[in-house]
Amino acid sequence: MLSYIHEYHAGNFADVFKHSLLAGLMENLCKKDKAFTVIDTHAASAIYDLNDQRLLKTGEAANGILKLIESKDNSYKYSQLLQSYLTIENSFIKTGKYAGSPAIEEAFIRPQDTLFLIEKHPQAIKSLKENAGKKSKIVEGDSWESLKALTPPLVKRGLIFMDPSYEAVSDYAQVTESLTIAMKKWNTATIALWYPLLLRKKNECNQMISTLEDKAKVYLPGKELFHSELIIGNGDEMNEDGKAHMYGCGMLIINSPYQFQEKAEECRAVLQEIFKN
Repeated sequence: MLSYIHEYHAGNFADVFKHSLLAGLMENLCKKDKAFTVIDTHAASAIYDLNDQRLLKTGEAANGILKLIESKDNSYKYSQLLQSYLTIENSFIKTGKYAGSPAIEEAFIRPQDTLFLIEKHPQAIKSLKENAGKKSKIVEGDSWESLKALTPPLVKRGLIFMDPSYEAVSDYAQVTESLTIAMKKWNTATIALWYPLLLRKKNECNQMISTLEDKAKVYLPGKELFHSELIIGNGDEMNEDGKAHMYGCGMLIINSPYQFQEKAEECRAVLQEIFKN
């Protein structure tokens, strides 16, 4: 399915959470001079216009990144991950833009590193080609097949960042299969998977997370893994009209860097306080 368009949702609370953790993971990779590879499986447009009528209509950025920046208690200062994220994001915000995952990744990529951006949606590909820098290698095609083809990369230190739209129920099974294969082929990579919390797809989501955690214990024994969930509303109340509204989101981190879970929890706690309904 190709109906999902992120321009309606850029900079929302879910973007803030996942991109904060992404910035932290990228920063961690840069602690060593040794080269690394990053594969972003659902790159989308890279940069978004905060004045886009679609985004203004939903108000999601106003209740996301802009709400964080305007928080009067400056509570983001209590999270290292949020500080790293906002260091990048603020330069875009000043020009009325929001930096998506490719732009955040590019901010950390050094000459010795490699960044693959995978995208299939025709409209997103066009925007990605216009917005991505020279540091990126754009891969046009199916995310699942492209990830399989790109793993293992020549430089085996690195990160897989995955945030599908989950439009179709089959996406949950696709994620599970794709990342299981990736774990087998590239067992040194950190995997960061974003997922939405939707009442009507709770079973599919729980099954995906549980299966991936079990697979990781088999194929990546001894590696740290955790999942963290940011909940901003009551799922039962948000689902009263029969629509699958997102009441929160989560991040599953497999082969997590040392002490990264503590930083992620610190970030989640700050955002929970700012975004809770």
